Amino acid sequence: MSKKLIINYVLIALLLVWSAYELMPTLKYERLSAAEKEAMDLRGQLAPLESEIIKRGLDLQGGMHLVLEVNIPKLVENIARTKTQSFYTLMDTVKRLDAATEEDDFFNILLAEANRRDFKLSRHFPGRAIQNEEVIANLRDESRDAVNRALEIIRNRVDQFGVSEPTIQKQGTKRIIVELAGVTDPERARGLIQSTALLEFIMLKDADIAQDAIRRIDAAIKRVQPDSLLAGDTAKVVEAEAKDKALSVEELLGIEEPRETSIDDETLSVDEQLYQRQPFSALLRNLGNDIGVPAENINAVKRILADPEVRKILPADIRVTLSNRTEAYMAEGGVQKDFYRLYFLEKEPGLTGGVVTDANASLGGSGGNNMGQPVVYLSMNSEGAKIWSRLTGANIGRRLAIVLDDKVHMAPVIRSKIPNGQTVIEGMANMDEAKDMEIVLKAGALPAPVDIIEERTIGPSLGSDSIRKGTMSVLLGLAFVVFLVLFYYRGAGFIAVATLILNIVFVMSVLAFLKATLTLPGIAGLVLTLGMAIDANVLIFERIREELRKGKTVRAAVDAGYARALITILDANLTTLIAALVLWQFGTGPIRGFAVVLFWGIIFNFVSGYYISKTIFQTIVTRKPLEKISI
Repeated sequence: MSKKLIINYVLIALLLVWSAYELMPTLKYERLSAAEKEAMDLRGQLAPLESEIIKRGLDLQGGMHLVLEVNIPKLVENIARTKTQSFYTLMDTVKRLDAATEEDDFFNILLAEANRRDFKLSRHFPGRAIQNEEVIANLRDESRDAVNRALEIIRNRVDQFGVSEPTIQKQGTKRIIVELAGVTDPERARGLIQSTALLEFIMLKDADIAQDAIRRIDAAIKRVQPDSLLAGDTAKVVEAEAKDKALSVEELLGIEEPRETSIDDETLSVDEQLYQRQPFSALLRNLGNDIGVPAENINAVKRILADPEVRKILPADIRVTLSNRTEAYMAEGGVQKDFYRLYFLEKEPGLTGGVVTDANASLGGSGGNNMGQPVVYLSMNSEGAKIWSRLTGANIGRRLAIVLDDKVHMAPVIRSKIPNGQTVIEGMANMDEAKDMEIVLKAGALPAPVDIIEERTIGPSLGSDSIRKGTMSVLLGLAFVVFLVLFYYRGAGFIAVATLILNIVFVMSVLAFLKATLTLPGIAGLVLTLGMAIDANVLIFERIREELRKGKTVRAAVDAGYARALITILDANLTTLIAALVLWQFGTGPIRGFAVVLFWGIIFNFVSGYYISKTIFQTIVTRKPLEKISI
């Protein structure tokens, strides 16, 4: 046996050992039952195994497909440095016009409406430009940058969430496509992606200011001047469950014809006597030092607070928001009900999350009220620590709301000055929520909210069906090719079949090594690889036949056949290889999955279809002289 053949055997053996090593975790994982996987997960052994297997795409194991749209109007409102009532009125009109038409974009509508009203945008966006057209051009550029930043922030959040091989890509000027394969908790993933992560520390308004705001809202709903109620006694929020009356939202607001934004078929439970005098107060309840909103009334309260008439009469320096979740309280008559807390805050935050340098979710330590409860510890930079120290030192005895995405997580009383920039966020329901808050705070705040405009959830059953059909297509294709090759090339066909199977094994091994994701387009690439692998064998075998017909010996015909077919095989595979590289580099999602499998399929097509099959033929013809060969 020649030295060259021995080297070939060693290289082929090493390749086979490597393939077995890479595929072993996947084979082991596929043999596990659901109960065994659950047991391994409890012992912490499943995650390391899953990190080594061939990942399945969204179309093979189910998951979520989301189309997100960056809220450009909200982005523009966030960018504005001066926000007057006239500015909000303009924005409300533009948003309404933008929602009513799909023929023009938001910025064109904003420019046209501002020019029609002779509204100077430069007053609200100082330092950008003077003319409205220039301000709009500047805002348009910033919106493009904001969408790109949102793309990166969402990608960082998803990476920390632990989803393998997610697809996150930009679509158009303001949309982002997110595909998360294997997600078992869609609601949690949705909340993580949509969370703006705008963290704010805001002082609460005094109780008398909050009550004055409630009186003003009552007056706005009754369509009377607020001053007519100011002379009376201070309004009090009272429990009156025994006198509740069911009313519709439109009846509560005194609207004869329903508005477009009304809540269909919404019924409320309010105190009938209090409703006659104070319709907004009738929706509220007393929760000790706080104001509560029964869960069944929450949509009506949001509807009222968003009403333009209500916004006009509220003081410019006040902000009304709700708690992030409901809390159970014992109502009159011993009935337990769920309530949200209603907070009246300062308009501007004393500090924002931009100063946060680190966030860590943990369980509260000993010696505090949060012992054993999920909390998030925050650390601030030097500038934030100074502001935090000054803010807490100047407001001892007052309440400070910790607000994330316009929802209050907690509003503790400041007991003492905090000089080191450390604080703790409480009020999480479980560690998952605390971990999600840690993720969004570390990844950074989105420049504007993102809205889900399309959502599709692919169940595991559909994924299993896709796997079954995809596997069937590969097996049928392989079986058909094997039959034709064995029928036409006889003994040599067995060599072609062996190299064909090795080709599939090598491709799957490299997918496991690269931690790549197998998708249905990837399976299509694998089927195409089978065809191209047989093509190489056909070229070689036909060349060998030609040489045999010329009267050459079997060994000479084999050597000449492989030598003459090499250039043709390289030429055919090289062009396809270049196309696969281009698709891999510039394609996204399914296209890239197809390109990855096709690229490595072509590489190993040459390795198995030429190099290994040649080694097998040379082994056969060198062992003893052959007068003929089955081909």
